[in-house]
Amino acid sequence: MPILDRLSKAQGGQAFANLARAFHLPPTKVEPAVGAMVGALIAQIDAKTRSRRFLARLVELLGERAHHQVLENPTMLGTTSTQVLGNQALNVVAGREASKQITRQAAAQAGASEMIAEYLLPVIAAMLVGALADASREGLESLMRRDGDETDPADTPGGAAPVIAPLPQVAAGGVGFSGSTGGGIGLARPVAVSGRLVALAESIREGAALPGGRDAADATRRILAPLLALPRGRLDWIARLRAFGGNAFKTARAHKRQ
Repeated sequence: MPILDRLSKAQGGQAFANLARAFHLPPTKVEPAVGAMVGALIAQIDAKTRSRRFLARLVELLGERAHHQVLENPTMLGTTSTQVLGNQALNVVAGREASKQITRQAAAQAGASEMIAEYLLPVIAAMLVGALADASREGLESLMRRDGDETDPADTPGGAAPVIAPLPQVAAGGVGFSGSTGGGIGLARPVAVSGRLVALAESIREGAALPGGRDAADATRRILAPLLALPRGRLDWIARLRAFGGNAFKTARAHKRQ
């Protein structure tokens, strides 16, 4: 599962260990919690990609570059702005009721409290979007390139790409979980978006053809499909998590013993 590889290797291979510290969870509980959450969120995305409306909104979400900061910056894991960003992603990917169900199932599978899982889920959603965006952006942006065109409209004066509002800053300690990996202050700058992905989302909504005559939605699904492939079952999922993220958990356990 390619997207899981990106998650486990984030933050120098320490993403899961950093999550364990930020949410005061043993690494052995982070593993099944993250596995349950990521699997459920990917299933939600995969089930909805036949909808042009959903697919267009997903592409817009992947174009928002703030999620990469959550994926790669451990100081973002415990911030209020990450909760905001992650909940916005959850509204697109899963919706309120499905998010509640994912929280309950992940808490039960990990043996963790539902309150912790409720705060953890938006962080995992933001990280997942960041990993999916990193894995797919080059392919998705290439769909909107014409021959000889290498620049993104967002990078040119007067380009068409909008800039979303800055996420709120909150004093440290504004959210219930903030461990040694970070404080409570969030993103300070407006978040840039990919101009090409904004244009691609609009083409998907309108059913417009891409340069070269391809259907925008079908071409987008072909790029995302390999990244959304689910493992065969729960045991296979856990085996993959351990294979990809084992070093992070071993490091965390070693630190705990010391």
